[in-house]
Amino acid sequence: MFRPTAPLSGGLLWKIPWRLSAPQKARQRKRLRLVDKVVDTVSTALHNNGGITAKAVERWYQEMPREEEMLPKDKYTIFDRKEKKYRKGIHSMLCEASEAGIVLISISRASQVDKSEPESEPTRILVAAIM
Repeated sequence: MFRPTAPLSGGLLWKIPWRLSAPQKARQRKRLRLVDKVVDTVSTALHNNGGITAKAVERWYQEMPREEEMLPKDKYTIFDRKEKKYRKGIHSMLCEASEAGIVLISISRASQVDKSEPESEPTRILVAAIM
């Protein structure tokens, strides 16, 4: 009488692929370039508006590499202390958030460690939208 549905019996719906596809990587690179473009636009607007500079924008330029300067490890993975090698693919995070009904994009940029300054958390930009 009772017939289980395909997603419940197979479980293929919940599996996360172990690597990013080429289109996923292209979309991630596009998102990183868009972040660079936004920071450039804010910096240009501040400069054109009386030569004002923002400390946050200057810090971004000093600490954060642009998309073309980043290593693939930094483009496609994020830090996760629970993982074996402390890195987690961005696609698994997107899949987990999609299950909850939220699309979450985390762009984490690796920063150069300066021994003279105290260590700080890496800068992250989070964008959330309810589906």
